[in-house]
Amino acid sequence: MVTLQLLKTEDEEALLAFELINKEWFESFVEARDEDFFSEEGIKDHIDFYLSEHKAGRIYPMLLKNEQGVICGRANLYNINREKELGFIGYRIGEDFISQGLATYATKELIDIAREALALNVLVATASTDNLASQKVLSKNGFKRVAFKPEFTIVDGEIIDCYEYRCVIKQLSAAT
Repeated sequence: MVTLQLLKTEDEEALLAFELINKEWFESFVEARDEDFFSEEGIKDHIDFYLSEHKAGRIYPMLLKNEQGVICGRANLYNINREKELGFIGYRIGEDFISQGLATYATKELIDIAREALALNVLVATASTDNLASQKVLSKNGFKRVAFKPEFTIVDGEIIDCYEYRCVIKQLSAAT
């Protein structure tokens, strides 16, 4: 059983290990993090920043952990704008934990948090045009593809096109 838990300062050591183990895997899908991130000080700064942004209401940083407390993935609501009832969603699942429904589970949980705790109405996500697994996760959770984003990011030196997805939570709630 995997649960979605709020990031805590006590997660520093485990998060650094998770990020190091999955560094190459993640960099095949998303922009590489700066090398200074991959140190005790770097991960501490990262967590401190995320927790201060959480306190300010701009981000909801979560970790997916299994029954043994091992981090399996990360999932965040970010760029939260309460006035516009809008937020963005992102996730990354460790290579050893893919194809187990964890991204689908995390996305569903983040939609619930967005609705119930944050009173958001619209969530936005992006997925590269060749990341069919992520596109499927978003579609399963009620996101609709709304835009093509050419040259959206750079991954491993290659310019990547993405799709933008949106989920209107009130419409999603009415459909279920």
